[in-house]
Amino acid sequence: MDWLNSGIAALRGALDAGQVTAEALVEAHLDRIARRDGDIRAYVHVDFDEARRAAQDPGQGILSGIPFGVKDVLDVAGMPCEQGSALYHGHVPPFDAGCVAMLKQQGAIVLGKTATAEFAGTAPAATVNPLDPARSPGGSSSGSGAAVAAGMAVFALGTQTGGSMLRPAAFCGVAGFKPTFGAWPVSGMLPAAQSFDTVGAIARSADDLAWVHAAMMRLRAPSLPGALPVIGLYRTHLWDTVSAACAKAFDRAEQVVLQAGGRVIDLPLAPGFAELTQHRVVVNAFERSGNTACYAGDLDRVRPETREVMARGEALDGETYLQSRRALDAARASLDALFGEADVLLTPVVPDVAPEGLGWTGDPRLQELWSTLRCPAIAVPFGHAPSGLPLSVQLVARPNEDALLLDAARQLETLRDR
Repeated sequence: MDWLNSGIAALRGALDAGQVTAEALVEAHLDRIARRDGDIRAYVHVDFDEARRAAQDPGQGILSGIPFGVKDVLDVAGMPCEQGSALYHGHVPPFDAGCVAMLKQQGAIVLGKTATAEFAGTAPAATVNPLDPARSPGGSSSGSGAAVAAGMAVFALGTQTGGSMLRPAAFCGVAGFKPTFGAWPVSGMLPAAQSFDTVGAIARSADDLAWVHAAMMRLRAPSLPGALPVIGLYRTHLWDTVSAACAKAFDRAEQVVLQAGGRVIDLPLAPGFAELTQHRVVVNAFERSGNTACYAGDLDRVRPETREVMARGEALDGETYLQSRRALDAARASLDALFGEADVLLTPVVPDVAPEGLGWTGDPRLQELWSTLRCPAIAVPFGHAPSGLPLSVQLVARPNEDALLLDAARQLETLRDR
């Protein structure tokens, strides 16, 4: 069995049956990291000794023996947490972030810290896309997406303030899950923009993500998917930015649902949602500038992209910020009207395949919309462009319908693979 490309359910069964040990599984991933990560640069720190020690007695949780990576804005006790910034060079926290502690309690084993854009923002990491090293892996959870795609972690924790998990997942051809805002703990995460900051995960499949979410919810296993939910097609006001290849993936996802007897409804664009982008820019910049104000005396060690966001936020006054917050609150209150009879939305996740070069991590707006509305969202791989690069679609549910969303994504994967 190929342990480096197996899903959590298969690994869980093999571990329980004694077909593989946690030590062998961890060693296989550490060996892959040692052989491949010099080129990919997905990890900024790997603790070989601690991972091997933890594998000797991983406990009895539902993720017992499963190796994972942690984005380097989330604390792991005893490991560096440098935020992708020279300002935090050598910083070692004494405690685990809440999400890391919960996964350890479920038996998962930390391999190391994955690369991030500075402060989970726009100044990109040095990570390359493992599918094409000349292209971006997306960001800001760049290392998490690349590590999973390269078989260097079964799953990896990430964070999303705008599009920081779903974009790397889409560009690297894996699955990314942003839970409902506040569903997973954010303790042990340096705040970026507190109105949007969400911890989530990247894995090879929605089924794997369902296992991780079950662990975070202290469940014994993911629920079994039920009937196909009603799917609402929501193209968004940004549809004219979507490439022909990405539009084709969207259309194919609709077709596989229809062919399976599912109900699909075409939804109109919600009034006023086109203006949400500007309100989000205001709230994001104001909050990021507040959270980075403590670095004002060390700006020479802050990257230009981060300084630009700081300056943009510092130019805003509190009333402008509050007006934008009120506009976002009103939009969230209108979500039921947007969904209508739909249980889950099918919507584009990125406008095109991974961009060339490492200077830009891609357009975040198609993911940002749902982060702004605090909805759970998931990127599901869905075919390939003529170039061979991966394509994806996005599913979105109402807040607190995370389990329904994951069930829908698992069913979509099954229909895709028929």
